[in-house]
Amino acid sequence: MSVVEPTPPPALWRIVVLLVAWGAFAAWCVSGIPPSVDLPAHAAQMQTLAELVRGNPEVATWYEAHFPLGYGFPIWLFLPVSLLTNGAFAARLATWTGLMLFPLAHLSLARILRRPEWTVVLGLPLAFNISYWYGFLPSFFALPLALLALALYLRMLQRPGRVVVGAVGLALLSTATMLSHLVSFGALCVGMAALALTSASRKRAVGLAAMGLAPPLLLCAARVVTLVSRAFVPGDHTVPDYGWGSHFNWLPRNYRPEGFLAVACPLLITAVFVVAYLRHRREEPRAPWVLFLALGALFLVTPKALSGAWLIHVRLPVLAGVVALVLVDPARIARPLKALLLLLVVASLAETARFHWRFKHEVEGLETLVSSPPPPGVHGYVSLVGNRSRGSRLVYLEHLGQWWTATQGGVGHHFFANGDHLPVRFRPGQELPQWMDGASAESLAPFSSLLVYGEGPLPETLSGFEETARAGAWRRLERR
Repeated sequence: MSVVEPTPPPALWRIVVLLVAWGAFAAWCVSGIPPSVDLPAHAAQMQTLAELVRGNPEVATWYEAHFPLGYGFPIWLFLPVSLLTNGAFAARLATWTGLMLFPLAHLSLARILRRPEWTVVLGLPLAFNISYWYGFLPSFFALPLALLALALYLRMLQRPGRVVVGAVGLALLSTATMLSHLVSFGALCVGMAALALTSASRKRAVGLAAMGLAPPLLLCAARVVTLVSRAFVPGDHTVPDYGWGSHFNWLPRNYRPEGFLAVACPLLITAVFVVAYLRHRREEPRAPWVLFLALGALFLVTPKALSGAWLIHVRLPVLAGVVALVLVDPARIARPLKALLLLLVVASLAETARFHWRFKHEVEGLETLVSSPPPPGVHGYVSLVGNRSRGSRLVYLEHLGQWWTATQGGVGHHFFANGDHLPVRFRPGQELPQWMDGASAESLAPFSSLLVYGEGPLPETLSGFEETARAGAWRRLERR
């Protein structure tokens, strides 16, 4: 059996420098108007929730607050930030926090499994996953929480001391994951079950898993039953769709200007670590491999759409990708290959930065117009150029106007208030139009002011409005 010398841990200052540099890069990415489809809508949720907590009567006429189980925890968690600043800043801070949690979760796994901390660099592109690009803030926040919970569980399996403290911490992380997003919590349950059932001390491992998962499972049991029943009962929710082909082609087909390397780099790195593990599996611990297989199998069996949720499956590969990076000691991988992988990571992040810069330049002017509050009444957003950014298949323009609500408050629209899973929902009997392209005068009737995106003359349906401000391709209109 070949003996591999353990890699000495880097000095603490190197880890600090890495996290500071990553934090600065992440802060630049989420500043201004980031390319994140649903993020403005979640930001509007945050600001509207703050308005409801403050007792704004105009907002309370249309909306009411809820504390849903299985979704939306970051919106409540960052409520103090929304109250002190606004929903726009709170949403950007929550996204930045999620970006920071990914390397921290990876670092936790690496230390517990005695892997060198520098491998965290190889996992950085995974932070810019589909939950980031699509602005699925609850899902994006829940993914690293699930990884942190798995890391803590692995530590409890390795070190028998302080069971009570570990169980409390595991229960808190599991509950936070469940409250953020049920899909990530489901992945956490599958991963812990796989580890427990294959552990040498199975009875103890199952008991630890039960202590950590029992509180969130009891809390969300009724909600899970409701969601499962939707899969078999016709309704106005998304039709169940397994989408077998989309498991393999959705990400490569839909990642265009976002970057080819955003898909290719993690896949290649994962493949290298998997091959290295298979070559040295007798000398490596089995637990990470079991976890990797369990998460990979979960991705394959998870449908594309189920119980009203959409694009469920493509949110899961990031978990397996991070676990793949701790499968084997990277000392078993040839140095030239490791150098190539690091170069690919740098190239992938450069591609990510380029797309952020390009998108922010494309929608330039929006920040200027949302810096002043709308007049009393309902304000809205109209796109004259559709909902897709140049060259992309993702609908980045869908919710851009909701940054106005997120920044200034008031009565906005199109931030999922018609769903039963968000903290802010329409009051019974109230409803506002959602996506608008200006083609229908009837849909514009409730609005006293609009943000309009797109050059060229305004459609006839907007003749009842007058332009009061302009910046770039953006116009602000108010009722005559």
